[in-house]
Amino acid sequence: MKNIGDTWAKGSGIFETIRVEDGLIFALHRHHCRAKEAAEKLGFEIPSEDFVAQQSYQLVKAEEFKLARLRWHFDKAGEFTISYVPFEDPTAPAKLKIIDKRSSDYEIKNKEYPYQNLQMLEKVKTEGFDDGIIVTEDGNLAETTIASLLLKIDGTWVTPPLSSGILNGIVRALVLEAGLAKVRRIALSDITKVESGLLLTSLRNAQNIGEISGRKLIIDLEKCAEIHKLLNEFKGR
Repeated sequence: MKNIGDTWAKGSGIFETIRVEDGLIFALHRHHCRAKEAAEKLGFEIPSEDFVAQQSYQLVKAEEFKLARLRWHFDKAGEFTISYVPFEDPTAPAKLKIIDKRSSDYEIKNKEYPYQNLQMLEKVKTEGFDDGIIVTEDGNLAETTIASLLLKIDGTWVTPPLSSGILNGIVRALVLEAGLAKVRRIALSDITKVESGLLLTSLRNAQNIGEISGRKLIIDLEKCAEIHKLLNEFKGR
């Protein structure tokens, strides 16, 4: 399997971006299951989990990265490629803004490329933010351009429902299964009630949110560490 480096595959299809730490791929089985389900919805097939795992670990073992980003590309035409590069966790809490354009798409998202959300991400970064929160037409928070939201409101950690038109995030699902958060709709007006927040992704695991549109949040190192501890159990699984 050829490593295409820090690039996106050409054409169109679905992808999975995954953390690799100490030579172990995070939640490989769950990522392959999600990719397979998405491919079936879009009318094509992807290689077997055994094949994908074998090809992935072949690249992982060929490098000596302490921490890395693995990205699978499953092209609709049947081609499978991998991007494998070193990665560094963010050292500072994320600065977010509310994206002005409202979303009218309430379908559960697939991780498809070309990845349209990158355009929104690039725009908010030019404005001095790390990411932006997508809001639905009916005024509820959905997700950011690249992460699931976990917010502490009135002392309770909550995350938006899939029916808000978000990705069925692997980390989000594990956090919910462990009873570390609850699902509920989060209105845009609830932003003023947010005490702390985390971004959840399969690459960064959990990253504290430092501010939303200039409003400072409390950094919850304990909650972040609790989630990292949980996710460590899924390294190599």
